[in-house]
Amino acid sequence: KALVYERLIRAKQYPAAALQRRARGIAIVNFILDSAGQVAGVSLIRSSGDADLDREALTMVRRAAPYPKPPSGAIRLFSPLIEFGSADQAPGARP
Repeated sequence: KALVYERLIRAKQYPAAALQRRARGIAIVNFILDSAGQVAGVSLIRSSGDADLDREALTMVRRAAPYPKPPSGAIRLFSPLIEFGSADQAPGARP
């Protein structure tokens, strides 16, 4: 689980238009990995309140693929909270 979330963090990008608007929010996505670590499906289960941030939350899941191949019997369904906020907007900040 930690390896999957680390990949997500590295794939996160703050959309330029949202950054200019100083948009902030927390999106929750659901995604499932297949046995090879590819994204089998992704959906938004709670909006951040901003369409650009929601789109990035969904896109970053796909951008981070492929994920490590899950061991047999491992959980392959994830529901991370993806926060876009002031730390992301600070000069030099890395998501």
